[in-house]
Amino acid sequence: MATKMILAASVRERVLRLFARGGVLVYLVVLVLAFGIANSQFLSPGTLFAIISVSCPLMVVSAAMTMCLICAEVDLSVVGVVGLSSTLTALLISQNLPWPVAVAVAVVAGGVIGAINGILTGHLVPVMPFFPSFFPTLATTALALGVAEAMLPSKQAVAISNPDFATVFGFAGTFNVPILYALAVVGFVHLLLTRTSFGYRIQAVGANRRASPLVGTNVKRTKFWVLTVSGLLAGFGGVLTAGFFQAGYSQLGKGYDLDAIGAAVIGGTALFGGKGSVIATVWGVLVLAVLNTGLQLIQVEPAIQLAAKGALVVTAVAVDLYVRRRLAVS
Repeated sequence: MATKMILAASVRERVLRLFARGGVLVYLVVLVLAFGIANSQFLSPGTLFAIISVSCPLMVVSAAMTMCLICAEVDLSVVGVVGLSSTLTALLISQNLPWPVAVAVAVVAGGVIGAINGILTGHLVPVMPFFPSFFPTLATTALALGVAEAMLPSKQAVAISNPDFATVFGFAGTFNVPILYALAVVGFVHLLLTRTSFGYRIQAVGANRRASPLVGTNVKRTKFWVLTVSGLLAGFGGVLTAGFFQAGYSQLGKGYDLDAIGAAVIGGTALFGGKGSVIATVWGVLVLAVLNTGLQLIQVEPAIQLAAKGALVVTAVAVDLYVRRRLAVS
């Protein structure tokens, strides 16, 4: 009897550890199978490829958000940065500037917003124990959106008609080049977090902000660069968004903040810092994309789609907490 109990406990612990490492894949497989059964069109190569394609801008923004969360920060300004950078890209190209110049300006603008976030956050680090970046990034969201809307007095999207830009950043055709850009960004952030001293400092600051200075880590500088890089990546995400829509508009980044946080959390990134994987976040992005696409195919109302997304994120957080507590006890 005792042997059976020990074996059962061992099996349970292995299942919990397996779920802790790859729970996001379980969500993905379950959703794909469920929507495939509900609508056979969902499993067609065209639909699956479209899911991956539409996820590219969010993958880039979510990679940046994962880095921030690991450092115990949150970058809400990605909404404004994506809107601003997409608007800049479209406006500059419409003014007959070379598209590489437009892209560079859009990405740099994101970096400037990120640097402002980093500077303001540095002054709040000694005052606020958790998420000092919450207030600055909330403010710079309004700043970025205000600038973008000021450049669009007609409040209408600016179309991009440059064929070269469409070739490099467009999502038409049998293979979308932006997929390579998204994978490159994910690979860059993954290497940054796992193979560099800067990545070690990010995780150290996120795990224990008070203890990290004792081993020589400059907390303010680390958070500054994390938010600056986040702004640069969000700016590039705005360029990809402009490429997807072949247009720029201040509101194109709406919802990116919550989706990016949700994807990271579904992928197992800790909300309070110190732990996370950008690779797992990519799977989290695909989970959200599968959920959105599947619900649209079965014609679920938008309000229900939003509620389902929120329920999925809450479930992921609850399951993650349960699994980790059980593993800690055992």
